[in-house]
Amino acid sequence: MTVVLAIIVLGVIIFFHELGHFLVAKFTGIRVVKFSIGFPPKLVSKKIGETEYQIGAIPFGGFVRLAGEEHPEGEEPQHYEFLAKPPGIRILVLLAGPIMNLLMGLILVWTGFIFHGESHPLFDKAKVGGLIPGMPASEAGLMVGDVILKVDGDTVSNWNELSDEIHSKPDTTVVLVILRKDSVFNLECQPESRKISLESGDTVFGMIGIIWTSEQTRLPAGSAFIRSIEATYMFSGAVLGFIWSLIIGESSLKDIGGPVMITRMTGETAKMGLWPLLLFVAALAINLGILNLLPFPVLDGGQIVFTVIEAIRKKRISDRVRSIFQQVSMLLLLGLMAIVTIKDVIDLF
Repeated sequence: MTVVLAIIVLGVIIFFHELGHFLVAKFTGIRVVKFSIGFPPKLVSKKIGETEYQIGAIPFGGFVRLAGEEHPEGEEPQHYEFLAKPPGIRILVLLAGPIMNLLMGLILVWTGFIFHGESHPLFDKAKVGGLIPGMPASEAGLMVGDVILKVDGDTVSNWNELSDEIHSKPDTTVVLVILRKDSVFNLECQPESRKISLESGDTVFGMIGIIWTSEQTRLPAGSAFIRSIEATYMFSGAVLGFIWSLIIGESSLKDIGGPVMITRMTGETAKMGLWPLLLFVAALAINLGILNLLPFPVLDGGQIVFTVIEAIRKKRISDRVRSIFQQVSMLLLLGLMAIVTIKDVIDLF
């Protein structure tokens, strides 16, 4: 079920991305030859009008094939072909996919704020509001609703005191005194060590994987929309910040996840409830939108760069040069995907 759910989630995100390209292409008079969710080999297809609609066997991707994307040099493109349109129109078509993903993320978060509400943390008690699967607290048997009274004999009366105690004991077995309904008992738990980057430098904290309790406040549509814009901006900034940390060497490939990790995280967030799943899907959609704007030749951002260069030069980049850049970038991208997938499988087992 986790795999099926992950395929559905990715399929929906990819569908809206390709739908953006499709709608703007149609609106601007460009003929769409094929609309595919998933990569070949094809499972099913049906031609309606001038467009073939297809579902491919490989679910992690999709494409919209436009008439005249590749056109023999020296020949005049037809009026309905992609290359016959001015650079501004072509850039708009290329931007439409990433923009649709950003809008999808914004709308999901907006819907969540309206119907589920905004969480306000309650730090006045050391009460467990949620558990992260696979982390020490979950493995030790803590449950949502438990109140932690003591850590290694030290009384904790609120969330901040609890955090300080747990953070100070990485890789050390601690005894927790738990209040569950009317029962008080002890549980042993060993916080995992996690390196956290602070302004003062890297610090190792102990983590057991519990989430504070919170109360939900449903927002009016207008306030929810403003908050969803802020959340989309925050998600986008986080993606760009991570990309920059990769470029300057502060992060590495071990911090990147692929389809296997996405599948695992989809299952874990689905267990936590609808709102966490909606947030996760929104984050994935925004992530895909931002990544597709990177100036990589096989991505929308790379095609936009080519189009801008052509507009400045008043001359199309030769098919040979374009093909070399695309093939090299495709090999690099496939290599990266293979490395990340192998890492995910190793981590999984």
